[in-house]
Amino acid sequence: MSKKKSIWLTYAWDDNASGDVDFVARELINSGLDVKLDRLNILAGRRLWEQIESNISDPEKSDGWILYATQASLDSEACKEEFAYALDRALSTRGETFPVIGIFPATVNNDLIPSGIKTRLFVNLSDHDWKERIVASIENRESVIPIPHVEPYDLTVHTIQDEKNQTYAIEIRPRAGSWSPFFAAIPAEEKNLLPDIPLRPGPKGQVQVATKYTGMLSRSHGESIDRNWWVEKINFEVTPTQSCYLFLKRLPSALRFGVNFGHPQYQVKF
Repeated sequence: MSKKKSIWLTYAWDDNASGDVDFVARELINSGLDVKLDRLNILAGRRLWEQIESNISDPEKSDGWILYATQASLDSEACKEEFAYALDRALSTRGETFPVIGIFPATVNNDLIPSGIKTRLFVNLSDHDWKERIVASIENRESVIPIPHVEPYDLTVHTIQDEKNQTYAIEIRPRAGSWSPFFAAIPAEEKNLLPDIPLRPGPKGQVQVATKYTGMLSRSHGESIDRNWWVEKINFEVTPTQSCYLFLKRLPSALRFGVNFGHPQYQVKF
């Protein structure tokens, strides 16, 4: 059995007041690392490197060094200088291949991140794969991060609120290719959810409330052959940057959309 990789996790006392650092340490231990906590008062006036040198400089004591940094702990010139100094000493002692990793529990002003961390690995705890990225770096291997399944279309529901009512616009577009002519259909028994002009084209991410442009396009509607769907059609090319918006008084139970009398076509439930 191979020996566990050992890391030192350096942090400021105040950053663990609610156990946040303890949580990170436990998660990394559960991921297979031997984590040693290095609790420091980095504002106490002693050089950071002098406090951690014996732990970081000896290859027998550590395979990597992690800095847990927050906006508060970096928001002073003194602290930034200390981190920069310690990073420089760590790399000069252990070499450029020595893993030095910054952990940020939240977004930090980019100007506060030490340059040595910017050019190496730093992770944000909002990243779902933060543990794998750290373990892979310590183990000197590529990260094994699965690519999430993404549908070939983007469907976004926009809520429209005026003084009296709340209505919806479902934005639909392909991630690649184009759909023309475009159709969208809802169950036939729900056709009363549609306004007079339900399909309105427009740029990606920009809900088109006005209907002037839509009136210039060829539109039609009616029941499907099996009479199960109410189909709205428009002679417009829907692309990755040009969406079509389906306006409704409330969300339907299901939606079909795509190329009218062609492919692709998709169906989703709400």
